[in-house]
Amino acid sequence: MSEASDIFEIFKKYWKILLKWIFRLHDYPEITVDELFDRVNSDQPLLLIDIRDSSDYKGTGYSKYGHIPNARSIPILELESKIEELDSFKETEIVTMCPGGGLSLAAVDILREAGFKDAKSLKGGTDKWHKRGYPTTASQ
Repeated sequence: MSEASDIFEIFKKYWKILLKWIFRLHDYPEITVDELFDRVNSDQPLLLIDIRDSSDYKGTGYSKYGHIPNARSIPILELESKIEELDSFKETEIVTMCPGGGLSLAAVDILREAGFKDAKSLKGGTDKWHKRGYPTTASQ
């Protein structure tokens, strides 16, 4: 799939959630980058899911900074098909992330619909995490 067709598919599938995010009318749980930084550095387990495409995750795409350490790459268009791989995390805190924090709300919606109890979106996304100077890693 090309980048343009990916963007169209994402918008077509998640336009209601994206509009709610734009107008700040959603009720999906969120976590700030500062709260996540504290959680990542605690001894409490959580699962980080980066829903950007693999090139951004690796640091070779638009987001040159890579990803938050220990985040798992599951692009948004693959999340529903990989949901069974995450079954062991149904009771674990899960944080979804995208560049700005909007599309990760769609990932929260997908996870909640699948029965995940504690899924939340990273408010401000990976871009805000990076701008705050928190650690990221690039992979090949």
